[in-house]
Amino acid sequence: MAKRVNVGILGAGGSNIATNHQLPGSVAAEHIEVAALCDVNDGVYEYAKKHNAKAYADYAKMLDDAEIDMVQVATPDQFHCEHATMALESGKHVLLQKPPCLNMDELAKLRDAVGKSAGRLKVILNQRYTPLSRSIKHYLAQGTIGELREIIIKYRGRRFPIDNLDSFYMKKESGGVWLHNSLHWLDEAFFYSESLPKEINVYSTKNENGIPQCLGEGPNYWSAVFPMDKVTFLFEYNTMLLKDDMPSGMQRVLIGTEGEIRQNYGSNDLVLYRKGADETEILPLLEDEGDIDPVIKSFQLAIDDFAKEILDGTERNPKINDTLNLFELLLKGLK
Repeated sequence: MAKRVNVGILGAGGSNIATNHQLPGSVAAEHIEVAALCDVNDGVYEYAKKHNAKAYADYAKMLDDAEIDMVQVATPDQFHCEHATMALESGKHVLLQKPPCLNMDELAKLRDAVGKSAGRLKVILNQRYTPLSRSIKHYLAQGTIGELREIIIKYRGRRFPIDNLDSFYMKKESGGVWLHNSLHWLDEAFFYSESLPKEINVYSTKNENGIPQCLGEGPNYWSAVFPMDKVTFLFEYNTMLLKDDMPSGMQRVLIGTEGEIRQNYGSNDLVLYRKGADETEILPLLEDEGDIDPVIKSFQLAIDDFAKEILDGTERNPKINDTLNLFELLLKGLK
């Protein structure tokens, strides 16, 4: 597998997820060659020069570039489906930022494009590649807590302020934080359980106390239950404003027949509660090779996995049909 996949990154014209995470992750990936960058912002020329890549201001022209094998789409959410579909129709492979689309009509369009294209589609779900997620998966595979029965993932904190109240991200059509981020954690639960939920039960509400920039366009509290074959996934997404001294961030609890693994707010420690034991244990996290930033490393691993899929033709998890089925549940929950 000595061959490398030539990549063009769309959206790489400023300081954003494309340039801060996907670009360095692609540079570090073993089977990737950054061949081109594209953006309407003039900054794309500076980034392209720094990385010895071609610069495009016109996306259609980058898609016409025969040297480009794969396109990474990292544009604003409302353009994801359009830009991914354009690339698939041109025969390119596509690595797409979440959310893959914003509504059922777009989802149908994306599925149709995947079915007709010579290229492959993957949504970049790098959360499953972080040291924390990979460590949890490792201990589950070892049978550390027996058979997995319940997954609980909770987020709580402030919503990132959006100063422009006319922004698309403040409109109902955006799907809000629910569509913007939830696929990461639903995929994480799928990663741990290896089973797909077939339904969703949702409760949501809104805290109206606070400045509009932080309140968002709709519900800022969600509690969702996803029944799976032998596992239940409870997901709580709380972006209501909290007092400064309250713990925030992520909490994960995995309950099995022989114990529990817990990662608490503000900590990356994995605490093991063994059935019948009087004391807890701290489970060490898997270590990454080299000194690369862990977040960029998670992008590198996700990008490299897709490159290997393109090179050898073997679809790797998460498979695109599974990802789109998970996202359909999120759209149903939103409705």
